[in-house]
Amino acid sequence: MEPKVLLAYFEYLALADQARKPKDYERSFTYLEYAHILGQQDVLCHLQMLWLALCTADWRELAGLSYRLLLTPFGHLFNRLPLGNTGRSNACAFKPMAIPEELREILALVGKKQDS
Repeated sequence: MEPKVLLAYFEYLALADQARKPKDYERSFTYLEYAHILGQQDVLCHLQMLWLALCTADWRELAGLSYRLLLTPFGHLFNRLPLGNTGRSNACAFKPMAIPEELREILALVGKKQDS
């Protein structure tokens, strides 16, 4: 992962943790979605999403995230990690999604660097 993306990834994980402590679960999930978009290949984000689903007793989310966590190694193996995917159970595990505006600049800088 590029250094700027890695830094943003860990910042979003930290923000998610900060939001979870006062029980602002929706904001915490949003930050975890952003982290997932930036670092789909890292299992840490998936584990934090599972923990948050447990904290909220959202069994549907927990089941969906568990299923996705089992699929992740195959996504790596077959290079099928969909760009922009939020990682939540309400999103198709195989479908690319629109990248939020907040993340486009980070990912665009990485793309330009890779193109040159």
